[in-house]
Amino acid sequence: MIGKNVSFLGILLLLGCGASVEPPTSTAPSSETPAAAATTEANSPSEAPAANPDATTAEPASLMPDQYCYFGDNELITGAVRLTVDGSGQVDGDSVVSIHNDETGYYSSFAQNFAGNLVGDRAALAITTWIEYDRQAMDETWQVTSDALTMSNGDVFFAADCDDSTVTQYFMGPAGIDSATLMADLPPAQRVEFAPGTSQATLENSVVRGDRDVYLLGAQGGQSMILDIYSLEDNAVFDLISPSGMIMTQEATSESLLLPQTGDYRLIVGGTRGNATYTLDVAIE
Repeated sequence: MIGKNVSFLGILLLLGCGASVEPPTSTAPSSETPAAAATTEANSPSEAPAANPDATTAEPASLMPDQYCYFGDNELITGAVRLTVDGSGQVDGDSVVSIHNDETGYYSSFAQNFAGNLVGDRAALAITTWIEYDRQAMDETWQVTSDALTMSNGDVFFAADCDDSTVTQYFMGPAGIDSATLMADLPPAQRVEFAPGTSQATLENSVVRGDRDVYLLGAQGGQSMILDIYSLEDNAVFDLISPSGMIMTQEATSESLLLPQTGDYRLIVGGTRGNATYTLDVAIE
């Protein structure tokens, strides 16, 4: 692993340009202090930047409205990309890629969320990348067709079935669902703000059967989050989702987790049976 302030562009130079793959990588880390009062915020499922409003739509998009998936595997990278195109050519999606450069002895991985416009076969994208505790933002243009996706550095990913395990392994949580499914129909999130000089809070509430409470906790990559939930009937559990949308734990009652990314983590509380009255202790170190 290289230092925390690794440059994503430096990674691309290290890997080299123009690598093709055989059939399926950004704002500096924030100084957010995880912050027991809560203010309501929109519960957007990812931190992908907004689409470029200046893109032209004169040329029809190369893809019909649908979800498309791609997989890549070569001597330098292995990973998958998912994207969804709507009727106006708006694109959003995510990718998870591992790096394995045996020649230089460099091994790592990164996750991306992106959004933008597809004009013809060119997708103008605003991309957030999480790599080695850093969060970086960049604008890129990718070539996208139903057969292949070529990133701006020349890496090519080939079309794959979105339900195939070569793709789903990168996005599914321990229970076999992805974060988009887990976060569907959630209520607005409440941001947890720690009292000045502290890094812990106790949250108390009740959830009706079938409902869930959602909390946002800002943290830096490399910090640890400690979570413990208590309920009278032992029927309250929590899920934790990373800023990029990775499910870190699901239906847990106690966890101590090393945080891989900088940004807002989503903590989802629900009941396993009936109504649940809970006390949730949260600490970030």
